[in-house]
Amino acid sequence: MGGDAGIPVKLLYEAEGMKVTIEMKNGEIYRGMLITAEDTMNMTLSDVVRTARNGQVSKCPSVYLRGGSVRFIALPDLLKNAPVFKKIITLKKKAEAERTAAVGAGAKRKRD
Repeated sequence: MGGDAGIPVKLLYEAEGMKVTIEMKNGEIYRGMLITAEDTMNMTLSDVVRTARNGQVSKCPSVYLRGGSVRFIALPDLLKNAPVFKKIITLKKKAEAERTAAVGAGAKRKRD
């Protein structure tokens, strides 16, 4: 996992080992266990059920999906409590406190 990855990618890493649903830009839908994810949102799924645009359903033991072709990723509700969100809340509170302190310091300054 890269240190410079954005929040969506970090959340995708948190979903490794869970069932996910991926909708591709071409309309195909893949549902399976997320095995690996990359910074580019390329992913490997196992025990996959693929639904084609025409509704035809097929099963695949594993698939590799290119991140640039992904339209939408449905993650499990369990990830609402992911550690990455707690870090975001902490960073927002810290930034707000710094902003408040900067505004407070600026207001007290006297101009000659």
